[in-house]
Amino acid sequence: MPKLTRTWGVVMRPLEGKTVAAAARETKILRTFAVRLSQYRLFFQAFHPGLSNWLPFYWSGFRQTTRFTYVLDDLTDLSRVWHGMSESARGQVRKAERAGLTVVPCGIEEVYGCEFQSFQRQGRRPSHSESLLRNIHDSAKENDSGACFAVVDQAGTVHSARLLVWDSHRAYNLVAGMVSELRKSGANSLGTWDAIQFVAQRSRAFDFAGSIIESIEQFNRNFGAKQVPYNYVMKAPTLVHACLQFAGKL
Repeated sequence: MPKLTRTWGVVMRPLEGKTVAAAARETKILRTFAVRLSQYRLFFQAFHPGLSNWLPFYWSGFRQTTRFTYVLDDLTDLSRVWHGMSESARGQVRKAERAGLTVVPCGIEEVYGCEFQSFQRQGRRPSHSESLLRNIHDSAKENDSGACFAVVDQAGTVHSARLLVWDSHRAYNLVAGMVSELRKSGANSLGTWDAIQFVAQRSRAFDFAGSIIESIEQFNRNFGAKQVPYNYVMKAPTLVHACLQFAGKL
């Protein structure tokens, strides 16, 4: 998978006709891909949530695990979205506002810095460089489909930051992070709520870009987001598969 690409393909022309004909056509296309890709010793891909049928890959010797993202699939009524959030999430937003925190445009260096600290707290490092993040941001911004925002206090200190990308169908909370010693200020909740309001004028849905980490899953769920499963399909030698499982990467 390309870095920071959560899900990918298989891309097919919309299936038309009777259900039985469309299903047969889909299976034929997917089996063509599966047979060809089964020639590779290693293959890993997270399928788009819109593609639930991985059976032709199973027939070709692939394995699968289910992953999840969290989505607000209708941003037309922000009042409904606000009232659909948990009291805890709304309370964190109000707490940040009472403390005088505000959301302002920022550069990619603030986003990467906050993301780096979030990974550091988990004993890890981001899988991508700041320059890659900058390239994604610059390309998205050229197409009016990307923006960075930071939550700052009255002294201008950054508490959290995020990178958003979008098209008319869906916006993605692609990268976000918090300054370690300031993460209890409510800034992340305020920044998320502001991001939802911002993209509601530009897209139909807000994708939290998912996580299987328990604390992040709870945060996303508290915003009223719906759990959306997708298939992570793989082909690897048994020893490689076992090592990846042991390392928590599957």
